[in-house]
Amino acid sequence: MASRVVLLGLGGLSLELLDPLIHHGWLPNLEYLLGRGVVGPLSSDIPPFAAAEWAMLLTGQGPGTTGFLEGSRKTPGSYFPEVANLEALARRVPRSFLGGTAPETVLVGVPLPAAPGPPPPEDGIQALRWEDGRLTVRSLPLPVEEGDRVAEAKEEHPEDFLKRAIRRMIVLSVSIARMVRSSEHPIIAVHFAGLDRVLSRFHKDIAAALLGRSVRGLDALLRQFLRVFDDAVGPVLDLSRKDGTFVVLFSPHGYAPLDRVMNLNAFLLSRGYLALRREEGREVLLREVAAPVLRSMKIGRGRVKRILNRPGLREVVDRAGSLFSSEIGLFDWGRTRAFALTRTGITLNVRGVESAGSVNPGPEERALGEEIRDALRSLIDLGTGKFPVREVLWREELFSGPGLSELPHLVVRDWDPTYILEDWRKVAPSEEIFSDPAHRTGTPRSPGFYCFFGAGLPDRLRPPLPRTLTEISEILSGFLEEGNLSLPIKAPQGL
Repeated sequence: MASRVVLLGLGGLSLELLDPLIHHGWLPNLEYLLGRGVVGPLSSDIPPFAAAEWAMLLTGQGPGTTGFLEGSRKTPGSYFPEVANLEALARRVPRSFLGGTAPETVLVGVPLPAAPGPPPPEDGIQALRWEDGRLTVRSLPLPVEEGDRVAEAKEEHPEDFLKRAIRRMIVLSVSIARMVRSSEHPIIAVHFAGLDRVLSRFHKDIAAALLGRSVRGLDALLRQFLRVFDDAVGPVLDLSRKDGTFVVLFSPHGYAPLDRVMNLNAFLLSRGYLALRREEGREVLLREVAAPVLRSMKIGRGRVKRILNRPGLREVVDRAGSLFSSEIGLFDWGRTRAFALTRTGITLNVRGVESAGSVNPGPEERALGEEIRDALRSLIDLGTGKFPVREVLWREELFSGPGLSELPHLVVRDWDPTYILEDWRKVAPSEEIFSDPAHRTGTPRSPGFYCFFGAGLPDRLRPPLPRTLTEISEILSGFLEEGNLSLPIKAPQGL
């Protein structure tokens, strides 16, 4: 029986894309793993975004239990959004794959901070342990000196973007190699954030290159990036051959060609459900100049308020909104009936629930939700003649559990696969509901795939059955608690 598991999150890859990549020889290590492992489809009932997928994988529970729809939620009693973090998830689901009584679990590059705050670096390493019924998280030393790490940059040119992505992937591969070779932790989980971003931005370029066509002359850089990524998998493959370590690959979503972008807040604004207020001059300066700088320095709203001694300036910070999502300060809450703080979710501004609620609970609340549902499903993109939104559901139609009341009232469940729902923070009086994509060519779509690889794989895991993230979590949880992979899988809870 294996002594540990290495979990590799390959978000953005699909079997449809992997087949030609492997056929052209771009991913030899993955070719070996997939050719000798157990491969099957992986489905998910949550929006296809990395933080949400990792939150579900680490807890074994869905948004109905955790309260986080896309890796974020509206902070209770406030309009400011809260990013999912390990401490909040552990409080909601104390018995999870995070450990119980097991030794430390290591996360490499997983996009969930330990506590409220900015996500960890792409190559950041966090060790999780349960002590006295509480989750403790500590950062492990990075294998690369701080001065040598790849700094954030504002480059937008595709070649610069890819070169930076290659350097970051090399740094991450060093972290993975050091960790798998020197660590004795029972589970090491790795998230390849750069892979997801590159596949999102260059999906059409990769597809064209595989057909022998060059779109923007990026073929060599794209192949180099994917080869560096595949090389990062190499140490894991070597370790499995050496000591029988189990390898679990998972990708909850792939990408489809992207043609158009849709913004829910722009839709709500156009129909009068969302209202914006006029900004004062110093608020515009803070939002458009100071806030982006502070966000790049990972300085939060609370820290800025402590630095500012003048009450008037602190009030401006509050009115302008969170410096990680400062556009929220534009909302006129007293005149707003519905708003979006995630890409796919719409929250109703209900009296008695929200501090500036404008919608009466009960019949009025329900009627407003149904009105918005009908309007979304009948919404036409005049640029294409399509009706992009296919399904909008109430939260209780999708989920159940103690976190249900913290979810948006309505969730856009299904939409045209050539569209993507835009970041909710892009909201202004002139914002268009539909637009052409600026820097992306792919839109995330389910399903994805999983792969179990390793000698002595239990028979019950060998059939290539369709599985869910909850089932993968239960398999890993059984290994952590009992040291084996053959425990029965429990029925999914809290979805």
